[in-house]
Amino acid sequence: MTNYKSISNLIDLYPYLTLRTHTIAEYFFKAKSREDLQRAKKFSIQNNVPLLILGGGSNIAFIKEKFDGLIVKNEYIKKEIIKEDNDQVTLLISSGYPTSLIVSYTVEAGIAGFEYQKGLPGTLGGAIAMNSKWTNPISYISDSLQSATILDTQGNFKKVDRSYFQFAYDYSTLKKTGEIFVEGIFQCKKINRLILEKRAKEAFDYRLRTQPHGVATCGCFFKNISQKEQNLKNLPSTSVGYLIDHSGLKNLSVGSFYVSGKHANFIVNKNKGDPKDLIKLLDIIKKKVKKKYAVELEEEVIIV
Repeated sequence: MTNYKSISNLIDLYPYLTLRTHTIAEYFFKAKSREDLQRAKKFSIQNNVPLLILGGGSNIAFIKEKFDGLIVKNEYIKKEIIKEDNDQVTLLISSGYPTSLIVSYTVEAGIAGFEYQKGLPGTLGGAIAMNSKWTNPISYISDSLQSATILDTQGNFKKVDRSYFQFAYDYSTLKKTGEIFVEGIFQCKKINRLILEKRAKEAFDYRLRTQPHGVATCGCFFKNISQKEQNLKNLPSTSVGYLIDHSGLKNLSVGSFYVSGKHANFIVNKNKGDPKDLIKLLDIIKKKVKKKYAVELEEEVIIV
């Protein structure tokens, strides 16, 4: 095994996961720079071990007791104004930058493009990889992305433009290629700060009203269905939360895991839950929704 002094062995990921489950990482490394991310990727290649990037630890659920590979906690935080005029600002933002801090900075500075992400956990890298969105009005975090630097599967830096990502609902090409978003260049419009504050508050207040907060959860667990599938099957909603709720599953629990009574697409871990119980609960949810609505639920959360 190549000797990297800053790589730790057998670390419990519990403090780094919003679902608060216990999984032991065979190797664990905190990346503070783009070079650290590259070193981690090279380490995984040289030692033939899987690599998984953790940002804020949301949108991921570990069902294994041990992860046989390298977990990288992405703490590469950088923000820089590349260009600015009266109407626009070009920003460089790194992948480990917490989404909440990006929102705070840009709203205060009167820079549009991130305000609807207020209240979301995680970091920019994860948000780009899954193309995080807001629905009213429809706004994707990738809308202002102009270009990016990524790490390819060989551990080399590669510059790409926005089209490379093939953004769609809950999708970027990084999900398919396994490449790593390192930093992005965002072309943003300048807007009155009060307007951005109003947008951010509306988004945050809506999340507070409709989603569980202050509990151990990794976010919406399943993808919503498409408008096409809704029409084809004559379903009452595209919302998977609605379908789970009306399948009689709100508050259903298996061990310490339960379906949130506030939003049925959230699964909560109330007390050091056993991942085996999470697997059982997911199986029940999928079977009941399929039986009632003929819908095959697909995870939005990454299952490891």
